[in-house]
Amino acid sequence: MVAFYIVTKGEHPFGAKPDRLRNLLDGRPVGLKALKDRVLKDLLSWMLSHDPKDRPSAEQALKHPYLQPAEQQFEMLCKMGNQSEIKTGNLKSDVVRLLNSDPKDWRSQMNADVLQYLSTDPLKGKTFHYRPSWTDCLRLIRNVKEHWQDRPRPRPELFYVVDDPEEYFLNLFPNLPVEVHRIIRSCDWKERPDLKEYFI
Repeated sequence: MVAFYIVTKGEHPFGAKPDRLRNLLDGRPVGLKALKDRVLKDLLSWMLSHDPKDRPSAEQALKHPYLQPAEQQFEMLCKMGNQSEIKTGNLKSDVVRLLNSDPKDWRSQMNADVLQYLSTDPLKGKTFHYRPSWTDCLRLIRNVKEHWQDRPRPRPELFYVVDDPEEYFLNLFPNLPVEVHRIIRSCDWKERPDLKEYFI
């Protein structure tokens, strides 16, 4: 509650005095509705979970994307894109299903020429077809990061449109790190050796 009080400059997460106790007992942090920042809202909502067992420890809260530098957020997305279930689009995986539950086609947010450029293997000339699923978006992000410096010279103008993959993707999909974090922190994937540093 202290964190909410600080970021809202004195507001109470459970509302005005007449309704505060009822909202508190019902686990209804009505004050969250006024927050515009989705990432901050997710962190505070997690911290204000009705069941104390669902709340993060201080250490876990510090690993939330709201409190992590861009580099750490981008690394988490790349590591997610390298998980075997993400690579194969394994529909038996709850995580894959949750990630892909948002029907929005991420490709529509990208310039078509940039997407085509990033989908082409610079050494083999082979073009990968990325589907509209968010797991494929994570795959693309991972592949671009891993092979960015492999792109042959002279580099076309599109290379410089992207310029810095970390900055490019985090600006394009600002809520992706928190959506991924929200899903993973509530399942056993957070225990995986290559992911746990972002959650535990």
